[in-house]
Amino acid sequence: MPTKLMFWKALPAHPLSADDIGRELVWGEEVDGLVDLPVKEILDRLKAEFAEHLETPGLLVIPDGGGRAEATWTWQHLRFELHEASDTLRERLVQVLSDFGCSVHEMP
Repeated sequence: MPTKLMFWKALPAHPLSADDIGRELVWGEEVDGLVDLPVKEILDRLKAEFAEHLETPGLLVIPDGGGRAEATWTWQHLRFELHEASDTLRERLVQVLSDFGCSVHEMP
């Protein structure tokens, strides 16, 4: 079963819990109180950081030995499904997104 990581940036004192925000985003809802992300800049940074990436419309795949990370996004969040990916890849993803002010949330 893949690990699911979601990244977003909430305004201070956002009333919803991280689980509630994640659930709304997974359902395709826009969530009031989330900051629109500079998605193009984030994707450009990910592609520079992971030169071996594969990109199709709406999907960025980052190979990692025998595993991979698959990224999808909206203007409010990025979602990564990690399939047998290393801790090193996970840490690199968290670092890139934290550089854009996003926090990481592991989803069930």
